[in-house]
Amino acid sequence: MTATTPATSADAADWIWPLDPARYDRRALLTHAESKVLGALGIEQVRRRGLTPATAPKRLVEPLAHARDCLRWAPGTGHQRRFARDAVGLVLVRCGELGRSYWGWSDQDWADLIDRSGADFRRRWGGQIGPNARPFVIAYAYLLGGFTAFEQVGRFQRRTLARRVFGESAVDAAVGKVLAVLGDWGYQHRPSRLTSAVCQILLLNRSPRLEELSTPALDAVRASAAMQESEWASDLHGIHRAVAALGHADPPPRPRHGPGPTAIEGTAGSWAHWVERWHATSTLTPGVRSSYRSVLAKIGRWLAAEYPEVTGPELWTRQTCASWVAAVDRMTVGEYSQ
Repeated sequence: MTATTPATSADAADWIWPLDPARYDRRALLTHAESKVLGALGIEQVRRRGLTPATAPKRLVEPLAHARDCLRWAPGTGHQRRFARDAVGLVLVRCGELGRSYWGWSDQDWADLIDRSGADFRRRWGGQIGPNARPFVIAYAYLLGGFTAFEQVGRFQRRTLARRVFGESAVDAAVGKVLAVLGDWGYQHRPSRLTSAVCQILLLNRSPRLEELSTPALDAVRASAAMQESEWASDLHGIHRAVAALGHADPPPRPRHGPGPTAIEGTAGSWAHWVERWHATSTLTPGVRSSYRSVLAKIGRWLAAEYPEVTGPELWTRQTCASWVAAVDRMTVGEYSQ
């Protein structure tokens, strides 16, 4: 059994899904011999002896090894390869704990192994493993388990995962095309946030090809819990517009909160929610409320670019206020506008 050879071209059109699950023995139930071996397996044993038929069943080691070999590596990442091997060991150890192969795992089973944060992962797996193997567990969950329940696992680098699975050139080309369109529309102040948002969308669609972000595909991304509960939910409308401008999808419907004003884009979801709650309950006149709402939305977009950790007014400090006043003094017409 061998993995499909990944494409090496910089063009995403040449990209192919690197693994064919149909080639593997995907029985969820473990044999008695497999249960015995995996039940006695520990991560330090794997790190010391490596992955051999003596330490783990071949039918489970091979797909993980193929998934590891399919990952795209940046130069000078030898230590990352070691963490990738550690992640294979962690998956196999969990198979022994659960009493079934990873082919039979639910999203929750994968999420429980990945943990809600790097800190939680570090506490569970100490020593040299720390949080460093966690990104690779996510990669194996994505490649072998079809895992996209990202809302269950907290923070991780979407761009890094997308590059490892799809290839750096394919991801950067797709992101570059979308950001070029958005930049022409005034989104140039949030490239890092928008890059993560585009990578999230590519991952949820399981392809780096922008042409595969059709209207139904984008509708499915929009309906997913991973997108709705992410910090980039408010960016999807603008990215959808950009993909439509590139000719791959129909324009998105005009977003509205009921019969009210156009939905706020480009801010943290919690900030937009707070602004809308204030707008709905304020006793100011409608015209003044509308004007203040626009200013508050602009502040939210500035925060997303400069202070992404500040997602609500209760997190403002004296320094945040001083920085906002300074930004207003330097601000040009149209900056941070929707």
